[in-house]
Amino acid sequence: MNALTSKITNIISTELSLLWAAHKNVGLEGYMCLYTNTEQVPFRSKESGLQFWFNAQENQTAIEEIIKHYNNGHLPNSPLLLNPIIHRKEEDGSYTPIGSGLAWCSALALGVDVLNDFPIERLTGIGAFVSYFQRGGNERSGLKVLAFCNEIQLPEKDGKSVSCCRELYEIADIKSDLYSYAYFLSGISYLTNNGLFEHPDITNLFPHEVDLDASFIEKHTASKKIIKDTAECWNSYDRHHSLYRKFGNNIQNIESNLRFFNMVARDVSLFDATGSARQETENKIDFLVPGLIPRGAVTLLAGAGGTGKSSIAHQLAIFASTDYPEDTEPPKWLGQPIDLTKCTGVNLYFSGEDGLQIFNARAEMLDPENQATRLVFQRTDFGEKVTFAQHIRNLRKIPQVPLLIVDPARKYLVGDENDASVVSDFFDALEDFAIEKNSAVVIVHHLQKGSRPKDSREVIDCLSGSQVFVDRPRVVIGMYRDGAYAVAGLAKNNIPPNLGMVLEERVFARDPNNLSLVWLPGEDGIRNAPLSNAELEEISSKTNDK
Repeated sequence: MNALTSKITNIISTELSLLWAAHKNVGLEGYMCLYTNTEQVPFRSKESGLQFWFNAQENQTAIEEIIKHYNNGHLPNSPLLLNPIIHRKEEDGSYTPIGSGLAWCSALALGVDVLNDFPIERLTGIGAFVSYFQRGGNERSGLKVLAFCNEIQLPEKDGKSVSCCRELYEIADIKSDLYSYAYFLSGISYLTNNGLFEHPDITNLFPHEVDLDASFIEKHTASKKIIKDTAECWNSYDRHHSLYRKFGNNIQNIESNLRFFNMVARDVSLFDATGSARQETENKIDFLVPGLIPRGAVTLLAGAGGTGKSSIAHQLAIFASTDYPEDTEPPKWLGQPIDLTKCTGVNLYFSGEDGLQIFNARAEMLDPENQATRLVFQRTDFGEKVTFAQHIRNLRKIPQVPLLIVDPARKYLVGDENDASVVSDFFDALEDFAIEKNSAVVIVHHLQKGSRPKDSREVIDCLSGSQVFVDRPRVVIGMYRDGAYAVAGLAKNNIPPNLGMVLEERVFARDPNNLSLVWLPGEDGIRNAPLSNAELEEISSKTNDK
């Protein structure tokens, strides 16, 4: 076996195992088919009309068949396509399609165009996995799209696609109808009427450093309803990405959303100049940590040295990255129970000051059983000439990122932290990520040297660097020392009080065994508590009596 054959074998083996796992996840077993078309359009093949049926125990035999017809990559070859639909083998030797545990599409750029990022944004936003096809020197010449499903997708009339395949193709919005149904195996080149296309490696579809196994699939399924609703909204908004970004994929809002668009003659430029974003943000805010950490926004965690900012940030990441049993009481962070239903996905921790050794040592104390399996550690090196902002944009292809932590801010600024434009660029990248992924973004930040705030609200006046650090976060959690204790409270809060924000300061003692902060009980644990409704009514009545 030569090097090329060995490489192809490994790639296809991973891919086939993944597909079988997706089928098994919805309870399907049977046969898939390798084939070539009976005609030479749109795929060129040396031998037409081939069929090779195999089950999950016959992967290696199927791979050998692929390699044989692929001619080790040398033309002429007859690259076999895959029909991922599970079939039942009948007594007479025929095969009947049953369904699939995934939906897919191939969207190829047939001209010289290089694709933009909008299709990937739409597709990953609904839980699909996406990466690029290559053709010649164009490394962005199409999209391979997979969506693992939480229910069986039934076959369509063509016998080569299932429910949701067409919708994924429409959402991609790259015109290549002849190829949309086809499943291109990764690692091999397909000769078509429009050139030689190849998807290099199935692992390109997924976040780095994840195990592509049954548990991964189970945690990353896409909803058939959401896929279909998204396609309906996308088509209703005339396939304008700016409209889809503004309106989203709630089909109940299509009519009302289109009302103003129709009034301006469905002119996108005119709409953008006059229409509103129509996002009811204030009443749609939800939280990773109720009352403290909103999703879809940036929170600044700021405090004096020794308050334990990095430790509690790391603890938050561990809580959000652990798969707890369903009957487990949610862990508390700064006294608030985390919403575990909002923690599905991969969490990212950018550690600019603490290297991997310190990070791991702290993790052993905070997470001794190593349960935080969905936490990805990041440093400051993102590749040659790749900036932090570019790296953050690249990370958008991760389907779900409930939490992203940057610790500390100054290690990821491209310039002086006192330069407003530098800090604004930094916040732009993180705000865009937070909004598009509906992620909770937490930035750890230092105070000016020598600052000794006596109240969490004073932290605002002590922040190091540009005024942008004050203006841009939606929430600022301030921390300061009071003798042996750490005190935390909201230094800034742009969220309506009726959404349950924590308004009092809380007093914590550090547990030396695991570095966590323990909230003191009763009155000892609360300072500057806001007046109760009863107290406010009493004050109001006394004022009115006068």
